[in-house]
Order: sequence, then structure tokens, then C-alpha cells
Amino acid sequence: MTAFSKYDIVVVKFPFASSLKYKARPAVVLSSSTYNSESRNSLIILAISSQISTKLEMEFEIVDWKFSGLLKPSVFKSSVATIDRDVVLTKLGELSHQDSQKLEKMLTLMC
Repeated sequence: MTAFSKYDIVVVKFPFASSLKYKARPAVVLSSSTYNSESRNSLIILAISSQISTKLEMEFEIVDWKFSGLLKPSVFKSSVATIDRDVVLTKLGELSHQDSQKLEKMLTLMC
């Protein structure tokens, strides 16, 4: 089983509403290493999108997107989910310190 840490960038299977098909979408792990090692089989994630033009005021752009393993300039979306580990396809990288601070600021605004 792959070990995940807070601020890891992962690719998850995002299902279509009425289909067995899915799209691969990036997300950032929000759950702590303790949660990730002790939880039954789940991770808490936040969605990432390359649709920067549609971002909300409280959503932040990822500055070091290449460092994180993302393919395009991207934004943290204000969509949090708990997922099963088996929908994670791969780990791309991790957030830079600067981007993890931006994410924490965004979470403070959201919660």
C-alpha cells in the first residue's frame, strides 16, 4: 500500500454520474500522515483544476505547479472529499512550501 502525506499531489479516478467510466483528475492530500496511516482505507483530498479562468475569489493558483508534478498551471478548487485509496491512480509529487501556505490560507477562508 502506498504511503501518502499531507500536501502530496495525486491523480484520482473521477467518476461520471451515470457511467462506469472515469476521468483522471489531480488532487492534493489534506489528511495528515497520522490519519493516512491509521484510517481504514481513505484519504481526505481537495480538487485541483487547470480551469483557472473559472476560479472563485477564495481559490488560489498553484505557483510551483511544475515542481508539484502538474502538467499545466492549476488552481486549488474549494471542493473537499473523502475518497477510498483504491481510486488513487498515482502520486505526482508534493506542494512547495509556498503553495502549502496558500492552501492553508484558503482552508482557513473555507472553514
